[in-house]
Amino acid sequence: MTTQLTPLATRPTRIGRITVLAAFLWSLLALPIGLWHLLDPENGPYGHENFEPTIHLPEALPGWIAPAALIAAGLLGLLIARAEPRLWPLTALYAAVFGLLLTTVSPMAFAGYMAAFAIPLAVLAGPVLLARGTTARVITGAAIAAILIALISTGVVDPAMFSGFVTNFGDALADQWAYLLTQVWTVAGGAIWTALTLQHLLMRGDGTAERTWLAPERAAKWGRTASWIAFACALPYGLTRMTWLTPWPWFGGPIGDEIDPAIRVWGLLLGFAALSGGVLCLGMTQRWGTRWPFWMPVVKGRPVPPMIAIVPASMMAAMFTFMAVPFAVLGFRQDAVELVWAFPFYIWGPALGAATLAYAIRRGVVLR
Repeated sequence: MTTQLTPLATRPTRIGRITVLAAFLWSLLALPIGLWHLLDPENGPYGHENFEPTIHLPEALPGWIAPAALIAAGLLGLLIARAEPRLWPLTALYAAVFGLLLTTVSPMAFAGYMAAFAIPLAVLAGPVLLARGTTARVITGAAIAAILIALISTGVVDPAMFSGFVTNFGDALADQWAYLLTQVWTVAGGAIWTALTLQHLLMRGDGTAERTWLAPERAAKWGRTASWIAFACALPYGLTRMTWLTPWPWFGGPIGDEIDPAIRVWGLLLGFAALSGGVLCLGMTQRWGTRWPFWMPVVKGRPVPPMIAIVPASMMAAMFTFMAVPFAVLGFRQDAVELVWAFPFYIWGPALGAATLAYAIRRGVVLR
């Protein structure tokens, strides 16, 4: 059977126009951010004590060089956002610099803690949603409530500990909001410029797709492989944290050891969050990634709007990819090389990105 390729539109697609607009707006934001740091380097977003860039500028350089370069990059970005595809090396350079060299591990830590906060909610709501029928869900919800009350009354679960988590997390956000927003902006820039580069590379001058591997039936095959690779990348950290529940712990201690309970809870929640993220990577090729499963109220059985899966998956693929370099550098700087294998973002990010691209092709979002 001959593989047929669906031609790409000669005019920019809707996603293409959105990507160009995003690159333009991102470049526009570079101007006030650079100006802020230029006028107030100590209190600016890059003056925070947690800012640990992957590559340090030579100390001999004047302090105004970095913010001035950021402003210049913003001005140039305004021009190349609508550049022709033949200038893709320039957009790729922006993606590499902002995605790999100027990022820190802070956005990943922030995302991890946000995901960890969701785990208790998922544990409580999951059984109720999985129960079939209204009666079964009411009984399941009542049973979970009774168990939770019993755990709290016996002291096994301490509500004060979780309220302390929320308070500490809120205090950290209040102290680091400007720094974190700037880091999110940096990662978003890497993602936007990567998307713009891919958009250029996936097109020829005549508006047709460049490779036969972009055909939907081909994409289904390599996309399935990529999604399983992404799933496997979640296992090292997730399973390492699960050993805290056994007498043979790694990088921690078993239940009953002298480790601070708050640290233990955070570690377990982060481990469950990593494993849950790995399962979500499989959604790019599973049926529940295209149709809502039975346990989803109201929408069960209906088609999943493609962008509901593509947008968050693309964001996480970009973040994972861009975290590869700062995590590796941090591991070697702090003599913690376990970070290199516990967080294989250098494989996880590209694999999830490939799985997401295959999903977008199969759902008719990229190729029409």
